[in-house]
Amino acid sequence: MTTRLWSFALQWARVGIAAAVFLVATRFLTLAEIGLFATAIAPVRLTQGLHKAGIGEAVIIQGKSQRRRDALFAMAVMSGLLLSVLLASVGFALQTHLLTALAAIPALNGFAAVSEGLLRRRLALRALALRTIAVQTIAATITLWLLICGAGAWALASFALLNAGLSCGLSIWLAGYRPKSLPNSRYQSLLRPLVIQITIRDLLTNAQFPLAQLAIGLSLGMTAAGAFQIATRMLNLIEALTLSPLRFIALPQLRRATDLRCTLRQHLRLNATLAAWIWGGTVAAAPNILALVVGTEHASAVSPILRALALTGLLAALWMPMLQALTATGHTRLVLKYATVGSTLAVTLVTPTLLLNPTLSAASLSVAALITSLWFLPNCLRPLQLTCRNLSPIAAPLIAGGLMAGGLLLIPVLNLATQVLLGTVFYAAVLYAGRKKVNKTDTTAQTAPRRPRNAV
Repeated sequence: MTTRLWSFALQWARVGIAAAVFLVATRFLTLAEIGLFATAIAPVRLTQGLHKAGIGEAVIIQGKSQRRRDALFAMAVMSGLLLSVLLASVGFALQTHLLTALAAIPALNGFAAVSEGLLRRRLALRALALRTIAVQTIAATITLWLLICGAGAWALASFALLNAGLSCGLSIWLAGYRPKSLPNSRYQSLLRPLVIQITIRDLLTNAQFPLAQLAIGLSLGMTAAGAFQIATRMLNLIEALTLSPLRFIALPQLRRATDLRCTLRQHLRLNATLAAWIWGGTVAAAPNILALVVGTEHASAVSPILRALALTGLLAALWMPMLQALTATGHTRLVLKYATVGSTLAVTLVTPTLLLNPTLSAASLSVAALITSLWFLPNCLRPLQLTCRNLSPIAAPLIAGGLMAGGLLLIPVLNLATQVLLGTVFYAAVLYAGRKKVNKTDTTAQTAPRRPRNAV
């Protein structure tokens, strides 16, 4: 397998297997049990950026010498232990036993951060992918056994703890790293700004859903938190199964592109074609999809939330090539601004909905993503030397996807197979007609005779 395929396998194993295990667990658990676990794991997820991104990427960028690695290791271990003690104290004070148990995860991530960063620095994607698949498989097997035995939310907590513990041990073994010096304050002070910068960037990019999950659990209760968690896991699973391959193909191609406009146009067309079909179909068929995946008991509560989040998934897929093109051309500050604006708007718009219902909270996240996109588009065109005309490949798929979703929603209740078949045929026909018209217009414009300048 190529490096690119191992990279995709690694990301799919991280997201896809965990989401699949969670969705299987919904067959055994009530919404309140799912919400209890989701609310307990949310603060733990907020801390992962420090070790997974901050320390890990600092090792890739600055971890050339043993002294620097040892300094980063000391920072990772101390911060991990501190976060674990803090979370365990909160869990003990609130008598939330799940949070108290899950508080061990930051410490485990801290011990493994440098080793995992070294594996990524060496591009040992095969080792990372096989490690992740093995760990997730073992953890999933034990979790399913616990679910069958009636362990409830503790089965999901066991999956998270087993995943963190086994990953920590295997990462240390595969990397072969051992600290050889005591913590050095001079090296730590030099590396600390880089770690903080990367951590803040990751937090701005990935904190929206954990924060919303925590807020919904505390304000609307565990049942609402459970429904929201199932919807967000479905969102992650759909992205992992369909759009992740495009994400890992795009960046290398954009970096090597001699004609950035042409390459970016191709990726925009491909992403828009796939994303509009997937998310348009998700909006139309959400009740049937959820009934198949998580069961009819939870489908009625989760489907409005998933439909409300569909716009977030669509916009993330549409602008992914633009963000990667900005990264490939060195405009990382604009990418950080995009994440900052999105996070700020999400927090601002979600807050008033926390006393109402989780569907409105999910819709607020989509509205925040839409407003962020309207800000982002005019700001990203100039650095990439593009015009609005260069974005034309996304128009036909969006129209086709919207018509497909609207048509399926107007038709009387159909089974999932019929919805997929009719929706796909209709989407392909509208897309073909739209692109044929665009191509005809472009050909006419190119072949039309030019009028002389001095003609009256």
